[in-house]
Amino acid sequence: MMARTATTATARKTLSVENDTSGTNLSRSESDSDNVVSLDAYLRETLPLDLSELAQDVVAQMLTEGRLDGVDIHYHLPQERLQVDLPRRQFAQVIEHMVATAAAAMRALADRPHVLRVIVEPADAFGDYGPRLRVQDTGASVIVEDAMQAAMERAETLGARLTVRNRPMGGNIFTVELPAEPVVSW
Repeated sequence: MMARTATTATARKTLSVENDTSGTNLSRSESDSDNVVSLDAYLRETLPLDLSELAQDVVAQMLTEGRLDGVDIHYHLPQERLQVDLPRRQFAQVIEHMVATAAAAMRALADRPHVLRVIVEPADAFGDYGPRLRVQDTGASVIVEDAMQAAMERAETLGARLTVRNRPMGGNIFTVELPAEPVVSW
């Protein structure tokens, strides 16, 4: 198989496969190297994503990189898949920013356990609110304007709303709320 460039209209990624006589030769030009992606990566970016799976993937990557060392992580996830139509990479960046900010807030306080909770909630059955992703920490209070402005703006461009509030007993709650689906009348 030989890779040949083909640009998608939405993400400007290149992906194309064409038969080669050897059947094993993959090649690409140097100018295309930034745009070539695997079929799996392309499909993961364009298909509906599972909100719980994405949150776990982001946290796992940060753990692998050592960015969450010393943090006790707890997941509270629904049993059923919670699919949303969002661009995977862009929404993953919002989640990563939330978790990184929470981790930094916890590192600022050495006198308490560092606990991070990742909570995924399905939409309300009556359409009062959409699916939610919450990240809670036991760290110092975050100054929203300084730490979260870029992530809030990115969430807004995706049609979501990111809020941050300080917990009364210490820590922060970061919440991304996706739009509610319209409810069909009974």
